[in-house]
Amino acid sequence: MASKEDEKAAPAIQAYAAADVVEGNVYMSNDEAHLASLGYKQEFYRHLGLFENWAATFSSMNFISGIPVLFGWIMYTGGPSSAFANWTMIGGLSFIVSLSMAEIAAAMPTSGGIYFWSYRLGGEKWGPFLSWMTAWWNWIGWICVVPGVQQGSTNFLLGALEISYPNATIVYQGWFSWLLTAIGMFFAMAPNIISQRVLRLYFRFATFIFFVLFLFYWIWFPIKAAQNGHFQSRAGVFNHFYNGINEGDKKEASDAYCWVIGILFGAWVFFGYDASAHLAEETHDASIVVARGMWMSTLSAWLLSIPTLIIILFCMQDFEGIVSAEYSNNWAEYLVQLVGPRGAVAILSLLWVDSTCATASCFMSAQRVTFAISRDGVLPFSKYFRRLNRNKIPVNAAFLVCALSIAITCAVIGSSVAFTAITATGTIATNFSYLFPIMARHTVGRDTFKPAEWNLGKFSLPMGIISGLYIMFLFCVLLLPQLYPVTAMSLNYAPICIGIVTIISVVGWVLPFGLGGMHWFAGPKRTI
Repeated sequence: MASKEDEKAAPAIQAYAAADVVEGNVYMSNDEAHLASLGYKQEFYRHLGLFENWAATFSSMNFISGIPVLFGWIMYTGGPSSAFANWTMIGGLSFIVSLSMAEIAAAMPTSGGIYFWSYRLGGEKWGPFLSWMTAWWNWIGWICVVPGVQQGSTNFLLGALEISYPNATIVYQGWFSWLLTAIGMFFAMAPNIISQRVLRLYFRFATFIFFVLFLFYWIWFPIKAAQNGHFQSRAGVFNHFYNGINEGDKKEASDAYCWVIGILFGAWVFFGYDASAHLAEETHDASIVVARGMWMSTLSAWLLSIPTLIIILFCMQDFEGIVSAEYSNNWAEYLVQLVGPRGAVAILSLLWVDSTCATASCFMSAQRVTFAISRDGVLPFSKYFRRLNRNKIPVNAAFLVCALSIAITCAVIGSSVAFTAITATGTIATNFSYLFPIMARHTVGRDTFKPAEWNLGKFSLPMGIISGLYIMFLFCVLLLPQLYPVTAMSLNYAPICIGIVTIISVVGWVLPFGLGGMHWFAGPKRTI
């Protein structure tokens, strides 16, 4: 039986197709017809395929620089055993989430992705509210992810500079770190504002740099460890736990607590599945390709990253030296011990390039989400941010993402824990936004959801339950303090950031005098 949304869309689709015939054009493609059935006309060029869709999520996860970003952090927040266990566990759970997301994406391939799903699954009663909440959480999450990833990239570059110029005081200044991050942000924005051709070339370049570093890890690291005559023992990798989050005179955080906190190590990498969905309106055969891009990228990242992490841990030379080092990113100490200063500088420089490419992928998602929710009037000044240039690129949305990202990065100037707060906030907000459509799929939307050709069948419900429980667990854990004793300098500011997100989304919905979303937001707007 057709839903009310489908019934409303049918005349529009027919009119749109008829207009094409009158003008002497061809009929709509299957992708365009499917998009029209969801209420949107085709605005982007559809020049992307499975590779670009896979690469969008794979390069957003990008474990080859994701492992080093928080490597020094996980070494004192559980050590090697915690790193391996948490990474393996989180990767597996994230794969289940990607499958749950992919099933919905196959049925509703739109640029707005998950907030559109929430609306359709919520129906007339709950759709507008769920869509509003999902839009704000997902958008703010991606806006925090972009500066978080680029700040991690900057820390690689700072590590290289600290090795090369150990006495240069400017390298240790907060404003200098902010400046490098801001400059990197412009590099990340570039492929997202020129053309789809440049974006396709970028995906190929990012993949090439990724596998160059991948081969370094798999070949050069073991060779150097053998030349140095030292590999970690099996016990040193799988049984070595270290609780370094207690900085005071007494032990306030237990070993179990420390182990749980360490899940950020994997959670920071294994998310962003909706990156594939945000390219749906630019992808051929979107109903099939977007779903494949989601789960294939997550699975390949998980399976390739586990042996990579094992190699890294076995090749580690001096654990105590890494934990006690004072580089901007203690991965620099790991590299100095293993491949020497010159080799370390070379790899850190490549990691800066690779991680900036990851920022560009995250930037693309933030930009597409900004365009999509502006198309539906969610953001202030939406009319401006939903505009496309002559190359069908949402350039104004890109400028907004860049400006907000640079502003958020200012936090690193005066705080030593700002980076982990930004990473935790981005991880929490994006993952929590996934919860809305996944839960709606199996509650208020269970009777109206129409699975696409690719679906999970009888496994849909159990995977949805696992996904929901994992996301709620992640939400709680990442709000906890990460260092003890808790002071103004060591406080985890993620709860404050999440509180702000909550206020914006909830208060923005219930504001009186016709200002709140509940008074005027009826869900995604039809453009056809």
